[in-house]
Amino acid sequence: MKHSRHEWPVVPASLLIAAGALATFQAPHAIAAQYMSAEQAQKTAFPDADRFDVRPLRLTPEQLRTLDGVAPVRQRGELRQILAYAGPRLLGTLYVDDVIGKVEWITYALAINPDGSVRSLDILEYRETHGFEVRTASWRKQFVGHRSDTPLHFGDDIKNISGATLSCAHLTAGVQRLLKLHAQLASAER
Repeated sequence: MKHSRHEWPVVPASLLIAAGALATFQAPHAIAAQYMSAEQAQKTAFPDADRFDVRPLRLTPEQLRTLDGVAPVRQRGELRQILAYAGPRLLGTLYVDDVIGKVEWITYALAINPDGSVRSLDILEYRETHGFEVRTASWRKQFVGHRSDTPLHFGDDIKNISGATLSCAHLTAGVQRLLKLHAQLASAER
């Protein structure tokens, strides 16, 4: 087909629409949202505390292998243990940890009572584009009262949120691991 320099070839409309769609397509980006700091989480979990002792914990490869036997989930391997006191009395322990959601890290805080039961779970920072519903109080309350020696099965004891399956599953596994770690640390201190 021959064209003069002032004529343009006829392009089907469907091709133009497809090209426009490709030009405007962007891959979803993670949106990091920090909901509370570790300091706010410790005060929320233990409002009667007058002192917090922060201990960074770096898990050994052996500890990580043991915890993988409890619930395999990708964690950074670094976490903080925060002991909450009112005078000389231990009110409980808060752990600040990260688990992978779908592709981004979720920072969460797990508060544990002196008897080893879950006091609360808070999401500190959520970086995924979907699944932020794990922050809802009703979903997080499912963990309250669970201990390392009681069942905590994702899908049975802990319900899924549609669109947040991996975040729900990985947070559940992270809580299982922290409960086991807490029991091990408490046993070692006795």
